[in-house]
Amino acid sequence: MRLPYAIQGFLFGPALIGLFILLKAFCPSSFGQSCFTDHFAVPIFLPLISIYRMFGDSAVIYHQDLIFVLLYWAFFGFFLGLILDLYNSPSQYS
Repeated sequence: MRLPYAIQGFLFGPALIGLFILLKAFCPSSFGQSCFTDHFAVPIFLPLISIYRMFGDSAVIYHQDLIFVLLYWAFFGFFLGLILDLYNSPSQYS
């Protein structure tokens, strides 16, 4: 039995973000050198940056920024999977 793509996306989004954060934590590069996961920092935290730009620093509760980013990417993965589920399902009108 296959999980719907919506559920897979809901689980895959935070897992991928968590993997990049974990890889950044264990990056063997010394200070001042770039790591592979540095290139993904801006796309990962872009929703948080846009919230701060629109509403100021008081919009997101402090020390829960990571939870906000993980939930954002979870819902993004959910909606992307939902689109795939609806696209792949047979139409009742055909």
